[in-house]
Amino acid sequence: MYPKKELAQLIIHACEIHYIETVVISPGSRNAPLIIGFHNSPKIKVLSIVDERSAAFFALGIAQQTQKPVALVCTSGSALLNYYPAIAEAYFSNIPLIILSADRPKNLLNIGDGQTINQKNVFKNHILMSANLEEGKSLQNFNIVNKTIEKAIEKNGPVHINIPFDEPLYETTNKAVKFPKLIKPTSISLLDEEPLKVDELDVFAKKWNTSKKKMVLIGVNFPSELIQTQINHLLEDESVLVLTETTSNIYHIKIINGIDKLITALTKKEKEALQPDILLTFGGMIISKKIKQFLRELPAKNHWHVDKKIALDTYHCLNHHF
Repeated sequence: MYPKKELAQLIIHACEIHYIETVVISPGSRNAPLIIGFHNSPKIKVLSIVDERSAAFFALGIAQQTQKPVALVCTSGSALLNYYPAIAEAYFSNIPLIILSADRPKNLLNIGDGQTINQKNVFKNHILMSANLEEGKSLQNFNIVNKTIEKAIEKNGPVHINIPFDEPLYETTNKAVKFPKLIKPTSISLLDEEPLKVDELDVFAKKWNTSKKKMVLIGVNFPSELIQTQINHLLEDESVLVLTETTSNIYHIKIINGIDKLITALTKKEKEALQPDILLTFGGMIISKKIKQFLRELPAKNHWHVDKKIALDTYHCLNHHF
């Protein structure tokens, strides 16, 4: 059994072909086509949580634990706004969430109809991508939905798909809509920058190898054998100092994980001696106020940040984003 709404079938189909395993639904009426579709999908686990704010944080936790994107479904109106705290958290913590909001059709917007707000781009400051679907534009909707889901997977963050549904909302059918075949899902690069050429990398490698004081600062990070191995290799170089937050999931006897204790105990002269030639940062947010203050007062000559998504100039000395 399928929802009769083509847009609802499209959303369920897109989630299935991108291997979305879990969807957290908050009950409503306008989102009934999505609820019907997900409940009848054998490939997706459905969880129901009434309160949207709680649902969003619950989905956030699942995505963080499994390191896989989780979808959220809500009805129209102010229900959607309750997702915002968790979306902001996902945005800054690099956690993939797919927000699926039901909306009223265009003819019911801005006329005082109940449970109606302007849902387009409502999370624009803390979202990787927003998609606003339109009824009757099958191929365009198909491409937009898949590109949006791929963005969440590629760049590890929240995306928003807004889906208008007109009444009737509860009709079902036994006929599945045939959608175009998706070519190489999630295999294309969505990064904004062109890859560095070998000779360009050589410039950075030479600068790294000739610098006498190199500091690596690691924020929130998922456990990773690859990253751990790379850090172990860096620590063989005596000119490298590695500082980590307790949430970095990186461990080594030479690593300093009590950042505040280190900075607090230093004299002015010792701090000046610690000022790095190169600061290499990656991972999520840095909690330590001491290291932020230190690096702002004594900025690195070069700050390189590694991230799929954005590079924030936290220490006012950023000069390259990998």
